[in-house]
Amino acid sequence: MRMAFASNDGAFVSQHFGRSRKFVIADIDEKTFECSFVEVRENDAPCRFGEHDEAKFASSVALISDCKVLFAAQAGNYAKQRLQRSGVQVLEKPGFIEDLTAEYIKFLKRPRFGGLRRRDVIDDHPCFSAKAHNAKGRLHLPVSPACNIRCRFCARANNMDENRPGVAAGVLKPEEAVNTVKRALALCPEISVVGIAGPGDALATEHGIETFRNVHAAYPGLIKCLSTNGLALPGKARALWDVGVRTITVTVNAVSPDVLKKVVSWVEGGGDLISAQLAGIDECSAIGMVVKVNTVLIPGVNDAHAGEIARAAGKAGAAKHNIIPLIPLREFRDTPPPTCEQIEQARREAGKYLDQFRHCKHCRADACGIPGMSDVSKQLYQNRALETFSHG
Repeated sequence: MRMAFASNDGAFVSQHFGRSRKFVIADIDEKTFECSFVEVRENDAPCRFGEHDEAKFASSVALISDCKVLFAAQAGNYAKQRLQRSGVQVLEKPGFIEDLTAEYIKFLKRPRFGGLRRRDVIDDHPCFSAKAHNAKGRLHLPVSPACNIRCRFCARANNMDENRPGVAAGVLKPEEAVNTVKRALALCPEISVVGIAGPGDALATEHGIETFRNVHAAYPGLIKCLSTNGLALPGKARALWDVGVRTITVTVNAVSPDVLKKVVSWVEGGGDLISAQLAGIDECSAIGMVVKVNTVLIPGVNDAHAGEIARAAGKAGAAKHNIIPLIPLREFRDTPPPTCEQIEQARREAGKYLDQFRHCKHCRADACGIPGMSDVSKQLYQNRALETFSHG
């Protein structure tokens, strides 16, 4: 893992990112935790005398874009967003470079996965592991009633017939979750994962975290998994960890604003979705979660963009990538789904940066059972009156 230090003397981090004339570059071996200092890169500082030179600013970002972490005395919000979009985490912390490095290595060495062993969690998760996919079950609790973005292909629905994301029989209340898990385990004892994947976004309301809190207290041995578009993810890693979440899926369909606007028509509050997604991935990965990125492959829109998505997500800390074909709906109802050749080409490009998961079944938001083998959701929810949800 490569780090950069904003320093003018090569020994002490005392510089604002925009005023730093040098970046000291160091590499940490993430297996042995040995550190080696690589070089000092000269920088034409973009901020001088209160003025901001955009060309120099872009050059400064590009200069350290191969680094995962930047230590600086300070960085403005604009700089943080630009650096985060390039996969660089900003740590505002002055001090001697050797001391900061030793402290960061200590942070990397910390025990990070809690009561469940990381390897066991991955191996027992049917949506992260090919080995578990036809052997282990998962339960999706449909507790999320609303969404905070509007994707042009998304058509959420309230029914028992369609087998696709965004569809559920209705919405559970968080207080119903524990009893639902109990009934699901009776129907499918192979369930190893309790997840929240809709029908809206799991973090657009507080229902998701409240649900996990209840379920984790009752079933601490089950893997807790969250799926989100990532807009509300920054700042939530600790809260999710504390309620048992150890795996998380972030749907990232673009890391270019020009591509994103072709996929998403509205973002709550006009937020920067790309920066939020990459920051959230970074925070969740840093705390110890296993992060998977989902990408809906849309021919003519982002099918040539999968490699860039995987590169940026990998730099932010994602471990796996799941490329899934478009289901032609809403604004893309006349767009043919990608061919097998297009999907494989996207996976080859993305596979240069992230391990590719190839077994996704386009599950419902209330799916229950072993993916591709059994579905007991109708038995679980039959004759139950569930709440409807917002279509916003």
